[in-house]
This record gives sequence, C-alpha cells and structure tokens, in this order.
Amino acid sequence: MGKLLRHAQENKYAVGYFESWNLESLLAVKDAAEQAGSPAIIGFNGGFLGNSKRKVAESIRIYGALGRAVAENARVPMSLILNEATEVSLLMEALEAGFKVIMHDNEGGGLSESIRINTAIVRAAHGVGAEVEAEIGELPTAEIGGALASPGEKTDPDEAARFVRETGVDALAVAIGNVHVLEGRKSRLDFDLLAELRQKVTAPLVLHGGTGIDEAELRKAIHAGICKINVGTVLRRKFINSLKGYYQTHDVDLLDPGAVTSVGGDVDMLVGARAEIAAEIVRLMRVFGSERQAASIG
Repeated sequence: MGKLLRHAQENKYAVGYFESWNLESLLAVKDAAEQAGSPAIIGFNGGFLGNSKRKVAESIRIYGALGRAVAENARVPMSLILNEATEVSLLMEALEAGFKVIMHDNEGGGLSESIRINTAIVRAAHGVGAEVEAEIGELPTAEIGGALASPGEKTDPDEAARFVRETGVDALAVAIGNVHVLEGRKSRLDFDLLAELRQKVTAPLVLHGGTGIDEAELRKAIHAGICKINVGTVLRRKFINSLKGYYQTHDVDLLDPGAVTSVGGDVDMLVGARAEIAAEIVRLMRVFGSERQAASIG
C-alpha cells in the first residue's frame, strides 16, 4: 500500500479502497481496476467479519486467501487490507492469513491507548512485511435518511502528529467532516483543518466515508494531500438495488435456478450486480484521478 500511496502523492491522485463483502463485490473491484487501468486497494471490514452477532463465525484465513488470489492475478497493482477490526487478535490472524495492511478500530478509546495498541500492531505488521493504517479523531456515523447517529470528533493536528511519530503507522485516516454510511446528502469537509494536518503529519492521509462526500470536494481534498479514499456504502447500495431491480423484471419461478445464480449468462442476477458495482468503481476512479495510473507504477 505504501508504494501505491507514494505514487498517488507524487502524481496528485488518490487510490481507492473499495470494500468488499462477497466474491462478486471483490471481483467487481478487479474488473473495474483492470478496465480503468487503475491501482486499487481491496479488502474486507474486520468489524463486520468479526462481529459477535454473526450467526456463523467467519474464517479470516479464507477471506485472506480469496483476497490474495484476486490481487496476485490482477493485471494492475493491488494491496489487500483488513479494515477497521476491533479485535487485535483478529488483526494478528489477518497477518498470518496474508493481509498486507491491517487497521484497528479504536473509536471511543483515548490517545494514549491508541498509541499503545498501534505501537504493538505496527511492530507485528512490520515484522512480517505488512503495513498499518490507523485513525485519529472519530467520524460521525449516519442513520438511514442522513441524520447523524453519533457526533464524532475532528482530528486534532498535534495529536495526529504525535500519534504518527510515536507509533510509526504507515497511513492515517482523518476526521475532517467526513461521515460514515452517509446517503442522501453530502458532508462538508474542513479544508483548513486538512491543510494543517498535511503540514504537521508525515504519514499519507486517508479519507473514510467516501460515499458521503461531493465529487468536487473529493477532488479538492486530493489536491490538498489526501491520497487514499475509502468507499463501501454506495457499492453495497448498488448491489442491493441491482438485485431488487432483477426481481422486478424477472419471474424467477419460471427460470432455471442455475441460470439465475450460477451460469454467468444474461439472466444471472449476480453478473448484473457485479457489473453495477464495477461501473460505479470505474466512475469513482475517474473522480479520484487514478484512471490509467497503473502503467506508471514501477
């Protein structure tokens, strides 16, 4: 990831992390990246996969093998992240499973605790040639309809600088007005704060909550030094809407179940969903400026 982010910084674009949750969504990122000639970061949400309320516990090793296989067979540069895991033990297992980037979710924890946890995570990750992303500040989280379920806390530049200096993390996610899971309206970014962060923080800066940011503000943020943008909610919405539309236009009771779910032809609903996700990712890659950048990454 570090190599991709350095190239992005030098060439004034952002690499997208397009979060996946199943095979179709993961392959859609590969489809889009190859079509656009763009580097990409693929991966899964550790908070979702490690959620204690899951009815069936997931094996992070299976997800790691799946992600590695896609990255290694892609025609463009990719990195594989386990994003926002709340349990350090899951992150350690992710390193063994082959994830090349890990990120701990310590929302609600204090600065000293975050420094302690991430110092240990960095030591473990760097020891096996992997990297660490972290976050200082806390993004608000939106409810369906756009109201905020939590207020969040913007990133303090001095705390961010201290955190990066003491932990050695490889990338830092910042809270500058961006919002998790925001649909239906757009957040407003604090560009004065971003400028101060860029001045004081040595690590590459990351924006989570890409779905809820206006395209013009995304471009402005990239110009101001953001070099990685996370997107997830809009991709899941594209998947859901594609399946919803499929059922409105197809009488599945009259179709072969194999053709609907497995064959990969014109009436395969998963093919359509994968294509919808990929089209949105290509559009975002153009917004991020990463289209056709893969060829120049050594």
